[in-house]
Amino acid sequence: MTSLSPSWIGLHWDTAGVQVWVHDQNGQLSAQTQIPAVEPHQIAGQLNAYLPARQTTPVICSGLPFIPVSAYRAVPVTAVSSLLQVQTEDPRLQLLAIPGLSQKKPADMMCGDETAIAGVLAAEPDFDGVVCSISNKSVWTHISAGEIVSFQSFLTSELALGLMHGSLLAPAVAHGNFRANAFTDVLENIIARPQNFGSELGRIPASAALNGTDVNTCWSRLMGAVIGLELSGARPYWLGQRVIVLGDAMMTPLYVAALAHVGLRAETRPRTDAVLAGLRHVHKTYVAPQ
Repeated sequence: MTSLSPSWIGLHWDTAGVQVWVHDQNGQLSAQTQIPAVEPHQIAGQLNAYLPARQTTPVICSGLPFIPVSAYRAVPVTAVSSLLQVQTEDPRLQLLAIPGLSQKKPADMMCGDETAIAGVLAAEPDFDGVVCSISNKSVWTHISAGEIVSFQSFLTSELALGLMHGSLLAPAVAHGNFRANAFTDVLENIIARPQNFGSELGRIPASAALNGTDVNTCWSRLMGAVIGLELSGARPYWLGQRVIVLGDAMMTPLYVAALAHVGLRAETRPRTDAVLAGLRHVHKTYVAPQ
């Protein structure tokens, strides 16, 4: 084993592909890159440059979308308590997957967010409150006594993108700059009266056509509507709670602004950093002692 041989590799599937973190023998990052969202049998080929021929390198996968639903762990449960061995024919790697979590009522699933939560809890084991993890969907997770008690998912980001690019709204709401008053006006209306969601959307292109409302205001109204709808549904998760928002994309500060408007000062952390911290915790706890 040379000084360039990795100790282990962490992978995380997200909307842009697969994040790769290569760790050296001292536990430090020796390389960081991104590969396409490949299937398990293609991983070795994508990681050729980091897999020495004469050793077996542990590769820990977060958010792996090919895990059978039967392997998901039901809440209430700790964020991570075991790893799944994924079959591979390449002796250069040991492929290990972090199983996702499931909830029967109301039916819900998470895959990858549990790793980010594990990263939060590794730094703060006594955390009691709610984590809102934002990627292609947002997941509100209630955590107490070191366990994930319940969670609720929203497809707000996908809804916003669909409305921005594939609907009658598109000409009026091409991505703009944030306008706080327009955002909070609609946000308040939808949180209080979610049944007005459709009519609020209908007013946006009409306002642009009849009143010359600029694209920044229209975009801010759209964001206020979709996030307001989510906050209305997620009220039991944020009302009176300590909330940490995990996110890397442009939606994250909008959530923080929305929560601030309803009187909640949310903490923010980069979601990617939390995932990496979770992977490191999993390696330290379940792989390194072997």
